[in-house]
Amino acid sequence: MLCWILISLFVGFLNAQENPMVIYAQIGGTVTLPRVKVEENENNVYVNWYRGSENTPTIMKNPQSGIQRAKDVKTHANLLPDFSLQISPVQHSDYEIWRCEQHVLRTTSEKTYKLYNVTIPKVPAVMAGDSLSLECKADSSPVKPTVTWIPPQNSDCDPRQYNTKTLPSFPISYASVKCHSGVWTCKLEYDGRETEAKTTVFIIELSPFPDTIFTSSSSSTVDIPCSLSSNIPWSVLKEFGLRGGNWSFTPLSYPNSTQSLLELSMDPVVSWSIPQGADNKVKAEKRELKDQDLSIRNLPVSENVRGVYTCDLIFNTKKLSRKVTVEVLKISSSGGSRVYDGQSVNLTCTLGHQHSSDLEVKWSCSSCSFISSLKPPHPSSLSIPEVKLKDSGKLTCELWKNGKKLTSAVLSLRIVKAPVDIWLCVAISGGVVGFILLLVIVIICIRRHRQMMMYRRRKTKFCCCNNPQQNQKGFYKT
Repeated sequence: MLCWILISLFVGFLNAQENPMVIYAQIGGTVTLPRVKVEENENNVYVNWYRGSENTPTIMKNPQSGIQRAKDVKTHANLLPDFSLQISPVQHSDYEIWRCEQHVLRTTSEKTYKLYNVTIPKVPAVMAGDSLSLECKADSSPVKPTVTWIPPQNSDCDPRQYNTKTLPSFPISYASVKCHSGVWTCKLEYDGRETEAKTTVFIIELSPFPDTIFTSSSSSTVDIPCSLSSNIPWSVLKEFGLRGGNWSFTPLSYPNSTQSLLELSMDPVVSWSIPQGADNKVKAEKRELKDQDLSIRNLPVSENVRGVYTCDLIFNTKKLSRKVTVEVLKISSSGGSRVYDGQSVNLTCTLGHQHSSDLEVKWSCSSCSFISSLKPPHPSSLSIPEVKLKDSGKLTCELWKNGKKLTSAVLSLRIVKAPVDIWLCVAISGGVVGFILLLVIVIICIRRHRQMMMYRRRKTKFCCCNNPQQNQKGFYKT
């Protein structure tokens, strides 16, 4: 009985020596065939690595000449510092038996390895909310590997829910960007060794962003956000059935009027382009799209940009859409930015419409006397009966929500002395001159009248005689 036990152990030992070591590898990946040490002093060891039944070593290590490669043999195999064989990238032709021969003086040892393929079939891109299935396929071998699925790094989901020891597939009923988008790893464990196969899962979805963007007339430009939730190549999107996309704009003042701002052009490069014949007051810039960012960049700020912006991506079976409202804060002055000393002024800080109750206005001005007297909550409109020269300065209106400042607008208020009206001066001067001329004329008329009266009084009187003398005619002095 003891003899039979010894014989069976010896036969098992021989079989173990003859059976190649099982190594799994993924096409395009990297695999290492570990060398078994046969001598403490590695400098005295000759190491020859052979592919299949070839008699010429693919690569070798000679203590005298170092590492050598077979002539006229193209290889992607290299020796590591411990003279193990590393193959990268793994190709279809590598899935066969490899031999490692080692010579130390007159002693020769040989170890064989057999490469087996492990692969994850390509997972097509899916929309968020759709189902998908991951499958890890391993070639049949003398060992039975166990599988553990490793989710993408920085995933918000619990990795423990993906641990499974079964082959061949792992279904996901509801795909989400947070949990499932990224690089998945299938880890095989067998005979104390590990092999990892990887694949990338693309989940198509537009990133969430705030429903409302607040800016002000004091800003020069504003960006309208829109982007894919993950960095998906445009080739994958086209493969999935991307047909186009667009940006549209609906003014707050005209909710029934929608304008097309940009269209998605996919040839020769993916870019936002301006629609032909478009003549919009909102001037969006065309630009090339190099990543998942679909935003409108550097949109000039004015009251005209108040409205709802819609970002659309159109596929064969579905349309992804995101909306964002742009609000523009502005300070208006009834007298403009230049006001005269003593003039009454109405100041208004507004979004162009009545703002919601959860929004709060805060006025500030270091030099304005009428601001210091305000008590919270500040009104959106201020009525100043009389401004003074010392009130000149930068007037700031801030918009707050739940203790957070959303945006602010600035108005440079300039108070100047009221100028004298030149036409009023001309009119007054003209009236004075006219009055003086009229007075002179009256005086002249009065004097002439008096002179005439005096002249008449001094004139000699003549009369006709009742008994005229003969031969004398005319009038006589009396």
